[in-house]
This record gives sequence, structure tokens and C-alpha cells, in this order.
Amino acid sequence: MSQLELKSEIQRLKEENNALILAHTYQNDEVQDIADYIGDSLELSRLAANTPHQVLVFCGVHFMAESAA
Repeated sequence: MSQLELKSEIQRLKEENNALILAHTYQNDEVQDIADYIGDSLELSRLAANTPHQVLVFCGVHFMAESAA
């Protein structure tokens, strides 16, 4: 699957599932390119807590996963 096809499929699934993609500023460019919001841990957590979306795709970093557990 090409990068363009992958981005199109992600967009389709995002719309189909009422999803929101949040990416930490430390994520690589490819992840940030498809994200709806890019920010630091606190900013993304606030967005996630107040979103009406049914599905959240939280592209965090390792230290965020440790504190979320």
C-alpha cells in the first residue's frame, strides 16, 4: 500500500468511526501529518477529555503510556 493509499484509508476509517487522531509533538512527521491535533501531553489530554468523538486515537510517547496505566 502506498503512502497516499494509507492516508486515504486512515481518513476513511476516521470518518466512518467518528474518530479523532491526537499526536504528541514528539511523534514523527508521518504521524503528525494525519493527526487532527498535535500538542504536548497536557494539551492532548485536555482535548481528549472534552471531545464528542466516539473513538480517540492517541499517538503518544512512551512516558505518556507509563502514566496512563
